[in-house]
Amino acid sequence: MLWQEKSVPSMDLVKNAFWNYVSQATLTAEDTLQMIRNSELGQEINDRISQSADAINKYTLAIQNQVTLLTRDLMAKLSQEADQLKLRLEQEMTSVQSHLKPYVEEIRGDIEEQVERLKKDAAPYAEALNSEALRSTLVQGAEELKAKLERSLMEMGPQTEELKQKVDQHFLEFQMSMSPLAQTFQSQLAQRSQELQKNLAPYSEELSKLDPYAQDLKTQLTDLWESFAKNKQS
Repeated sequence: MLWQEKSVPSMDLVKNAFWNYVSQATLTAEDTLQMIRNSELGQEINDRISQSADAINKYTLAIQNQVTLLTRDLMAKLSQEADQLKLRLEQEMTSVQSHLKPYVEEIRGDIEEQVERLKKDAAPYAEALNSEALRSTLVQGAEELKAKLERSLMEMGPQTEELKQKVDQHFLEFQMSMSPLAQTFQSQLAQRSQELQKNLAPYSEELSKLDPYAQDLKTQLTDLWESFAKNKQS
């Protein structure tokens, strides 16, 4: 994909890269290359580069916008699943006996903290479009939260065994929901990538046609220089 620097527009980068390659491949002197670049032929080449690069930039930006929307949608769904897990766990905690209420309040605080941390840890992987690392991070985070809750429930005594089973079931459902989300996200990214490659193919071919060294590059530039020299003398 094309990229931009603050000081040099991406179009100029493409043009400069093309002419620098010509210079290095043909050992053409700088002043000669500049004359060729400023000629009618050079302007035609630059125009074709601009047209193709502009189209590539537009398609690239469009795909990037789509990917951004996909990422936001994924994070919204992940947050929703995490919030649902938190809600279910908190609801289960309300069923404990009254003398255990103080412990429950502490556990609720842990749930709130761990779920928010889970969402925060997942965000970089979503932005990096790494669906597998994202899924692994969420599953691992859920496992850590589950283990912490189970330790807390064990400390509360054997009367929480039924509650523990319900908690385990909620975590299992959460983990099972992660794989479809990650797989859907990955398939959507693959689809966008295919669309990008398909749409850019004609413009990539157009840029490849600008390769003046495909057939006897040195001879072409030598002939072009001789033509300039004759025109200058006449």
